[in-house]
Amino acid sequence: MRRTTTRRVLLALLLVLGAAQAARADFRHSRLGARPRALGSAFTALSDDPNAVFWNPAGLSRDDRTSLTLCRAWLYSAEGLRDDDLIVTSPDMCGLRVGLGIIRFGIDDIYYEDTYALAGAVRAPWLEGLSLGVTGKVFRLAAPGVEIYGDPSYEGGDMDYAVDLGFHYDSGRAWTLGGVVQNLNEPYLQLLNTTLDPDPVYSTIALGGSYLFRETLRVSGDVRSREGGWGDTTLHGGAEIWFFDALALRAGLAAGQVTMGFGLQDVRWQLDLALESVENVGNVYMLSFTVRD
Repeated sequence: MRRTTTRRVLLALLLVLGAAQAARADFRHSRLGARPRALGSAFTALSDDPNAVFWNPAGLSRDDRTSLTLCRAWLYSAEGLRDDDLIVTSPDMCGLRVGLGIIRFGIDDIYYEDTYALAGAVRAPWLEGLSLGVTGKVFRLAAPGVEIYGDPSYEGGDMDYAVDLGFHYDSGRAWTLGGVVQNLNEPYLQLLNTTLDPDPVYSTIALGGSYLFRETLRVSGDVRSREGGWGDTTLHGGAEIWFFDALALRAGLAAGQVTMGFGLQDVRWQLDLALESVENVGNVYMLSFTVRD
């Protein structure tokens, strides 16, 4: 037991040092969800389920059902390190669709990054098929495990907010387009008061498209900026094929990393599993379960 606790504390310290020195606490874990990750994170134009809260809020307008989604990610075979989220979406309310999401990344009682999100989407009245969305997010960063060492530079963590803006266009035929700006205001979080430069939560821009072949095979692609500008971009692509509207097989490439997964669904529920292989780090496993009215 003592050895396990020591390993968890050491892992937390590595996270803390990364947050303080290399801007690791950038809350990129908020792009969660087994289905999007299995598709190589090419989900900007495909957002049509509760995951839209964190990927592209405009996509919320594509599904008018009340839903609850739970997701857990097991990261890199690191003991105790996980990424969990809960998403609730509402039916249409006078043209407005709302979603609420909560994420926790970290190790219990040692280190965590929390994200609280409230998203809304409306259909644009001037162009059929166009939807607009916005997400307000609150970030909370804390490392209670550091208190074990009595570090006076730790003052209980930090908190800030960010805004995402997105659009989605459904052609009414086989293709869709989407775009999102995440963390538009680029907040800064400071875990230790001795840090000279607080850690930025970088803004990112993503543009994507999807195409449906023969009502069963959908392919999607995204180009995504990193760290606040187009000077550093990544490409993402994925494909999803459905059998009898009950079983889906998925595969993708996320900035060169292989992803795959599957989904099972009925009228009122959906189960999704994803695997992402991260070179030199390990595998990420994700399991999502959604219930709908």
